[in-house]
Amino acid sequence: MGPPLYRPQVATLVSEAPDGEQWLHEIKYGGYRIGCRVARERVQLISRKGIDWTRDFPEIAAAARRLPVRSALFDGEIAVLLPDGRTSFQALQNSLAGDRRGELVYFVFDLLELDGRDLSQVPLRERKGELSGIVSAAGQVRLAQHWIGDGGSVFREACRLGFEGIVSKRLDQPHHAGRTTSWVKTKCVRQQEFVIGGFTEPSHEPGEAIGSLLVGVNEGGKLRFAGKVGTGFTRALARSLRARLEPLRTRECPFAERPPGWLGRNARWVRPRLIAEVMFSEWTEGGNLRHPSFRGLREDKAPHEVGRERPAVLGISLSHPERVVFPAEGFSKLDLARYHDRVAEWEVPHLRGRPLTLLRCPDAIGGDCYFMKHSKVWAPDALRRVRIPEKKKLGEYLIADTPEALLALVQMDVIEIHTWNTRDEAVEKPDRIVIDLDPGPAVSWMQVVEGARLLRGALTALGLASFVKTTGGRGMHVVVPLAPERDWTECLAFSRDLARAVERQHRATYTTQYAKAGREKKILIDYLRNN
Repeated sequence: MGPPLYRPQVATLVSEAPDGEQWLHEIKYGGYRIGCRVARERVQLISRKGIDWTRDFPEIAAAARRLPVRSALFDGEIAVLLPDGRTSFQALQNSLAGDRRGELVYFVFDLLELDGRDLSQVPLRERKGELSGIVSAAGQVRLAQHWIGDGGSVFREACRLGFEGIVSKRLDQPHHAGRTTSWVKTKCVRQQEFVIGGFTEPSHEPGEAIGSLLVGVNEGGKLRFAGKVGTGFTRALARSLRARLEPLRTRECPFAERPPGWLGRNARWVRPRLIAEVMFSEWTEGGNLRHPSFRGLREDKAPHEVGRERPAVLGISLSHPERVVFPAEGFSKLDLARYHDRVAEWEVPHLRGRPLTLLRCPDAIGGDCYFMKHSKVWAPDALRRVRIPEKKKLGEYLIADTPEALLALVQMDVIEIHTWNTRDEAVEKPDRIVIDLDPGPAVSWMQVVEGARLLRGALTALGLASFVKTTGGRGMHVVVPLAPERDWTECLAFSRDLARAVERQHRATYTTQYAKAGREKKILIDYLRNN
């Protein structure tokens, strides 16, 4: 048998299961990801790292040998099936250690090669069709069940039944090796892998077992301490872990920063070679685990692959998704990302091609916020950079052309998005005029609405269409779309003349004077957005 060419596709963690008939949904199994290569009567089981695991699961290999194929490359997960229909990663660990409980099953969910035909580039829908004719829904090699559409309902039912979560896959996509957004996973509980960097002595069996594990994740090329895991072990497991860790002992702390206090002074350090699967309730703001519990060792990944899993929206990973950005409403950074995702179809056309001025709030709105006009700082790749000549220098701006770019702005802690009246291909030719109605503190909302209608009537009389846009405050923008034929000077002169004409006819209600004193009961018609 030649060298294995098993390169699995890996799902990206997301916060919400996708909907739509183009997605199928499968249960997330608590097992080991395994490729199964069949060549005539020879079978090879291959881990994600390319390691041959055939001897570890001889009964799975024997069952695969009986499949009606000459050659094939299957993709799936080996797990222990419990009597209640769930799978258990801990039971799989026990099974490998000789304590067999439950039924060992290879759940097959993809077919990448069949009888000499490469299927990796055909859509998943067709690969599933071929697979269903080969693998049955029962037995030790079993077809993974899936559901099409309504991902939210599938996810809620999976969580209700006690499963880890679901994996959602695009039916129209070919196989893509590595982590992609055409396969996404949604978890009912937080659970991921961590690199073990040390342990503590137990109070009951010092020198023989462990009290807790010290774990971390890779960040910026360094191993960052993420917390202490002190539950989830039986006494036998604690002794077994000590036996695995003892040969890895070292004097040097493997974490970039030594854990503080007693822990940093008394821990037993190990070389970062082993990976623990850990379940936990949440990440703290300081980047530590809350209520972690050990589930088992992972043998199918390399330590350098382990990083913090962050929820993603449209493939954009969000750091600190739980951080509250609108304290009064309790809305988080993740809530803001979901909002932009849902309205992107209507939002992006108003942003595409327009240089941006951004309000960034690294903490929360009302906190230490600042406007960013020029962008020389880091920004996600989804955002486009443009350079625009200014009076004394070359200014660099960001542009959001896509839904992914919108989510990238959220990742940058952007709360407000302010756009130019031109697009980057013709920055001296505005394609809209914006008139800002800025009410004084004694002006009601209905008076602002009346002002917008008054302006629309005047614009209609001039043969110009308009629409209104809320501002995020108490005011309103009246927007006039234009063909990009006039320059800034002409647009400013028109908007100034219109504003002054309204002021002359309704001096008790409207003003063009920017000083706040004396306009508490008036609406400022701000035309300088067209300057």
